[in-house]
Amino acid sequence: MPTTKSSILSALFLVLLMISHFTGTAQSIPEQRHQDSLDVLIKSVGNRTDTAAAKILADAAVGYINFDSEYALTIATRADNLVTNASVTPLRIHVMIALADVCYAHNKYPEAIKYYDGALTLARRIGANAEIATALIGQSMIERDQGAMSKAFAKSLAVMEFAQKANDHRLTVMATTTLGLGYFAAREFVSSDSIYAVALQQCEGKEDDDLRAVIYNCRGILLDQMMQSQKAIETYRNGLVLEQQLGRSRRIGRVSSNIALVFMRIDKFDSALAYQKICLQKYEKTKYDAGLANSLSIIGMTEVKLGKYQDAIVSAKRAIKLSEPSHFFQEMNYGYYVLTEAYSGLGDYKTALAMNQQMAAIQDSMYNAAGAEKLAELETAKKEQQIQLLQSQKAQENIIRNALIAGAIALAGFVVVLVRGNNRRKRDNARLAELNDKLFDANEELSLLTSEKDEILNIVTHGLKSQIFGVRSLADSMTTTFVSGTVPQNTAPLAEMSSTISRSATQMFSLVTNLLTVNTAEQGLLTPSLVKIDVGVVVQKVVEEFKEFAAVKNITLSIDAPLSEECFANADAGMVHEVLENLVSNAVKYSPQGKNVTVRLKPRNERVRIEVQDEGQGISPNDMKKLFGKFARLSARPTGGEHSTGLGLSIVKKMVEAMNGKVWCESELGKGATFIVEFPKTDTLHTTVIA
Repeated sequence: MPTTKSSILSALFLVLLMISHFTGTAQSIPEQRHQDSLDVLIKSVGNRTDTAAAKILADAAVGYINFDSEYALTIATRADNLVTNASVTPLRIHVMIALADVCYAHNKYPEAIKYYDGALTLARRIGANAEIATALIGQSMIERDQGAMSKAFAKSLAVMEFAQKANDHRLTVMATTTLGLGYFAAREFVSSDSIYAVALQQCEGKEDDDLRAVIYNCRGILLDQMMQSQKAIETYRNGLVLEQQLGRSRRIGRVSSNIALVFMRIDKFDSALAYQKICLQKYEKTKYDAGLANSLSIIGMTEVKLGKYQDAIVSAKRAIKLSEPSHFFQEMNYGYYVLTEAYSGLGDYKTALAMNQQMAAIQDSMYNAAGAEKLAELETAKKEQQIQLLQSQKAQENIIRNALIAGAIALAGFVVVLVRGNNRRKRDNARLAELNDKLFDANEELSLLTSEKDEILNIVTHGLKSQIFGVRSLADSMTTTFVSGTVPQNTAPLAEMSSTISRSATQMFSLVTNLLTVNTAEQGLLTPSLVKIDVGVVVQKVVEEFKEFAAVKNITLSIDAPLSEECFANADAGMVHEVLENLVSNAVKYSPQGKNVTVRLKPRNERVRIEVQDEGQGISPNDMKKLFGKFARLSARPTGGEHSTGLGLSIVKKMVEAMNGKVWCESELGKGATFIVEFPKTDTLHTTVIA
């Protein structure tokens, strides 16, 4: 199911920015009274054109995000127009940040970036610390959305520095919460939780209820990510009570949606549907189209889980209709995903295939848009380097001209200046050569990376996943025909065809999964959840799963493990399972009929060792050098004609190293191979995961 974590975090950042514009006491008022109070403020301004009126309008616009983001944009634009030609003051910057906040809420991301950047430039010019901190929060939000986690984290640290300089209590709480979000994005969950605790302590009284509500929501997301579902729900509900008292419709919708997502993950779909419908009601009231589309898609997915396929189709189609005018690609993609699942549930595989193809087309559009943006960034960087080179050349020309002028005055001075100019020119030329070399190296590296990416994307993005679904749909349709009893005579070829299609689909799906896993690892996004696990239980489970596969080749698959000693390691149970799946699968694939495959478990002083030994062909010294490489083509071949992607061992190595482990192979050609994995041993009281 497509992730919604990104949109959740974006909303949290936005809430922080919205809060920055309201430094007065938070009132416990119903939603309608809150909206009415904003309307009174806007009406009080009338036709005024002074800067004080601009501040009133800016604050009212940010407040109106909770009720009507389109109207909020109109008000914020009016406020900005009033101060465009005014002198640079904190008030002018405040208005510019308000416009950036509203643009972000209205899904106008390029405009939001422009206004945040402009506000930061002006704020630095006059040393307005509070405005610098607030603009930095906005920039970190955008950078996190674009996947620049390290930049976003650096910005969150800088926010705290300027908030403290501003000596603003509420801004300090916001800065602390932003830092907690930074640690969360970096998957430093313990640090994030500690910082949220500090932020709650900084909230002094009822006037900080709006801040406290945001922190509860942040901590709810953290607890959900840590798989502490019940605590997450309780924390979200604490925040929801405060949001209802504060009367902020859009935030009530967001927290309700977050609660619904937790209920979905623990398979309580009726509760999930109830909370998501609360979210839908609030988003409809506030005319928040992007949120509405996302909420409707989640409702559709929940209805699929409940077997309400027709209801799911209605919800998903409405989500897509809302997404299309504004090109909300992520929401459209999710909507078509729900339609694919719903039509599959109804057995309408032809329509399901069409919906899946639509989803693939949207994913291609998203990829192409991201690629175009990246290309533009590279072109900009290249132009900047060219400008630097031209400036350096201009500097050399100035040096020579000055030397000639000085030479006209005195020969001795000419000689001195010429020598110095020549030396400087040499240094500049050397610097130019160095810049050119770096530019050449960067272009070479980019070319290699692009070629490698193209190799993968040519396989994945050109309809492969759609074809997999189509093949599976055809196979399922044929199978349904057989089961229904309407099978025509002489169906043996059809049965064989169905089996072949299903087998091919499984192989293609394995390839796609492996490609995406490798891509995730190379982007630095392979982040294991390290806890105390019983490795023996994982080994037992994997061996049981592969016994039938081994029996087809009359291969004996067995475990050699100590009976009296438990083997606990600090690792990710899911990743350990996948590592062992790859190793055991390979051992069976490359072993001849009637041989033995043994999985040994050996506890060491500081590490837990797993050995997977086969009696196959062994690995040559030449193959050993490229054993764990991507798309490695070795001389050994599967003994039963089994499929191999050439990515399995590469994935094993990346996963093991991500868990602070080691993996290697010991083999002699013709005498089988033993793959060895070691993980850090643990005896500490971490959470224990069985498998």
